[in-house]
Amino acid sequence: MKKIMIPLGILLLLGAGDPWTDASSQDLQGYARALSLDIRGYVPTPEELTAIEVAGEVSEELLDSWLASEDFEEQVIEQHREFFWNELAINLLNLRKVNRKNGIYYNFNRSRHTRGIRLTHCGDFPAEVDSLNRPITWQENEDGSISEGYVEVSPYWAPDTTIQVCAFDAQLTEVSANGIDCSTEDAHQEADCGCGPNLQWCIDGSTENLIEDGLARDLSERVRHMLQNDLSYSEMLTGNTMFVNGPTAHFFQHIAPFNEDNYEIPVAVEELADIEFTDYEFTAVELPEHHDGILTSPGWLLRHQTNRGRANRFYGAFLCKEFIPPESGVVAASTQETPSPNLILREGCLDCHARLEPWAAYWGRWSEASMVYMSAEEYPAYSSECAECVLLNSSCSDVCDDFYLVEESHVDESPYLGWLSTYAFLTDDKREHPDLGPLGWVMDSVEDQSLATCSASNAADWLLNWDESDPEVLAAWSNDFNGTESYRSLIKSIVTSPQYWRASQ
Repeated sequence: MKKIMIPLGILLLLGAGDPWTDASSQDLQGYARALSLDIRGYVPTPEELTAIEVAGEVSEELLDSWLASEDFEEQVIEQHREFFWNELAINLLNLRKVNRKNGIYYNFNRSRHTRGIRLTHCGDFPAEVDSLNRPITWQENEDGSISEGYVEVSPYWAPDTTIQVCAFDAQLTEVSANGIDCSTEDAHQEADCGCGPNLQWCIDGSTENLIEDGLARDLSERVRHMLQNDLSYSEMLTGNTMFVNGPTAHFFQHIAPFNEDNYEIPVAVEELADIEFTDYEFTAVELPEHHDGILTSPGWLLRHQTNRGRANRFYGAFLCKEFIPPESGVVAASTQETPSPNLILREGCLDCHARLEPWAAYWGRWSEASMVYMSAEEYPAYSSECAECVLLNSSCSDVCDDFYLVEESHVDESPYLGWLSTYAFLTDDKREHPDLGPLGWVMDSVEDQSLATCSASNAADWLLNWDESDPEVLAAWSNDFNGTESYRSLIKSIVTSPQYWRASQ
């Protein structure tokens, strides 16, 4: 006898039970509900539910449409935030920060150079200024400081409004009386250098938050880019496409130059020139070859500020490993009077550092607590100049003192004198790690399948909430993923598995 499929809406009108609790459809409904919640973040629509009931299944076509949706992208991005830890709160540049007091913006860090005493306010009265907002007159205060008053400015973060800004801080001077470029870090102490046109050389608390959010979201946009273009999963970790919006473009153009020791412009300035601060959409820009995807993005480098921290986060998030001290506990550092600075060999440290130090060296050409790349042309791995100043016991240059091993505090350092500090104690094939960059570690992880195994495990934990995974099933998913590196296909394999069906009931 042919089975007649009655539309869900009619069944409800005829008194049928709620399809989410009706025992006759509970298995399929539970599966569909779980599937939609996991993939899209919400339950199926009534129309989708009707189609599923009529078909007697969640069709592959419907599943593929869910997996191709923006909602799915957001779900994957949310999962990866847990891996990145990409929330930033780093105080980008206090020397360029303006604050508001009594409704008037001023830079209290520079007030000692402009008004004579730090924290001195400009006063609540209109300033008398020239065409460059340089004060012509001011009032003298009892403590010897001066107050010049305020001017009206349209700030870059709200160009259609005006705010009151202390005149010294609103100055438009491009070059100071001492010949200093007011858009560079040398201008911090120049009294006649201000925040420039529309305050473009300064930030306030709100703009700082927007910049930090943009740097953090760059990582999320790289996940979206991987999914939308069906790229390999490892491309997300090694590719050279970055995403900037108005706040981050402004930061790279106008704020980063004030601290070149910690911040560098990753792309040519002209590529960012047309992006207004108030444009919060993300634009793709291509980076130089030495950039390795998320792992050398500003958001990653500034969030994980040491090379060991950068390596440890990749090890935990993308290889599903962690450093566990031995059951006997960590042994005392050393019985020697002068412990070796080589943590790979030092007693009590070698259990973890024998692995961690060579891995941290993959970031050896990226400055710590910064996002600056040290090229091999500017910073060769070995410097004869730095080696000679040690051997001749002569004064070493600032570059040698700051970046190279030029002092011998232990005999274990002798073979590495004159080497860039991040190369110290690296031997054999490990010495190439800084020049390979994180790309070298990712490629090794692809080859030995550890990246695929961890990615499959992470996805299964998300979708199945496994307390203990099934090794054989996980190995099958891992093998398939290692061959395709398609994250969408990995998720599809899991949600169409018997394990997922059982977990959804």
